[in-house]
Amino acid sequence: MWDTILGGLLAILGGWGAIWYQFRATTKRRMNELLADRKIEANAQAYSIVKEIQGHLVQSDMETTHQRILDKEEWFFSNRLFLPGQFPEKWLSIRNDVGTLKFWEKASSKTPEEMATLSRQIDSTVTDAVLEIYSDMGLKPIDLSQRGD
Repeated sequence: MWDTILGGLLAILGGWGAIWYQFRATTKRRMNELLADRKIEANAQAYSIVKEIQGHLVQSDMETTHQRILDKEEWFFSNRLFLPGQFPEKWLSIRNDVGTLKFWEKASSKTPEEMATLSRQIDSTVTDAVLEIYSDMGLKPIDLSQRGD
């Protein structure tokens, strides 16, 4: 009789253990799915924003470009945990360098060569930020300059 009761209790414990393990595994899998979705969304937004900034660097003055970057600060800080590798550092570098270049333009405190050097550095950092996104997503950049002639 005790064997039957002990067997029943062990069966109940085993059932509860299996349910707990299955619940835990399902919860972890769902959490990973949610994180992956959030990461993909953040990467897509980051790509769009960086490309927009890249366009502003060519078409707008530094005041407008800097303001556009500052307008995206809330987005950046709410998504930085989901952004790839070195992207947050690159974002902050772009923001700070554009602010510096804007200041230099207003104050006329630097030579055109110094300003051009910083501008090239900003362009390089923007390109690196885009490549960081590509790398995180496992994609290769598309080279549109190659023609299939």
